[in-house]
Amino acid sequence: MITKDDLLREFGELGEAHGCYFGKYVVATFTIHCCLRNTNGHDLAITSKDIADPEFAANVLLNAPHHLSHDGPTIFEIPSSAYGFTHALAVPATYHGLLNRNANRTNLFLCLPIFRCEFSGNESVEEFKWSTHHIVDVNNWHRTRQPKISVYFDNPRTGGGTDEESTIVSLETLVAEIDNLGGVSDGFIEITNYRNEVIEVLSPEEGRYVLIRNRQDEELMDRARLVAAVETFTTG
Repeated sequence: MITKDDLLREFGELGEAHGCYFGKYVVATFTIHCCLRNTNGHDLAITSKDIADPEFAANVLLNAPHHLSHDGPTIFEIPSSAYGFTHALAVPATYHGLLNRNANRTNLFLCLPIFRCEFSGNESVEEFKWSTHHIVDVNNWHRTRQPKISVYFDNPRTGGGTDEESTIVSLETLVAEIDNLGGVSDGFIEITNYRNEVIEVLSPEEGRYVLIRNRQDEELMDRARLVAAVETFTTG
């Protein structure tokens, strides 16, 4: 268990409220605020960049389930707030580096407020770290939704594409690839959302796209309708 003395050595000084400890890391251009709570069997933490909101932070930790997996992420619902988050993602110590110099961190779970579409809950350590470094700015509580999107695609005109495995991209990157696909009749984009559902996009001619659902249901549409459909598919 992480003790109060451990936290005092880490942060120098602590605040206490709502049954939690509060510390912060101050660096040149920003501050990371940390909230930590001891519970039976494990320790919980939540972090934010330049936002000190003890009530919300404590609320997230208080809603964490009693059982959390040491093998991977656990997703749980949290109360509504001004930030718009609907869920939180708890990851074990192998997934994060908080308090990484502390020998007692084995049962330290980092709880991240999320939009449900941002994570599937099945992420490996490598996938989680890549997503949080490149797609989802998890410490920014004012961020817009960044849905989890995996793509498998081929574009003979641009030479772009993936190998045998799909790759995780941002919604912005996906829309750019949709534009690149325009009029490439022998290209395709296969899109998987956080629920592991799949759609496919083709473009038989410039400005015209075919959206394929359930591997067979085809619908012809223009770019605007396609982008709206893709956004609904990845965030809904």
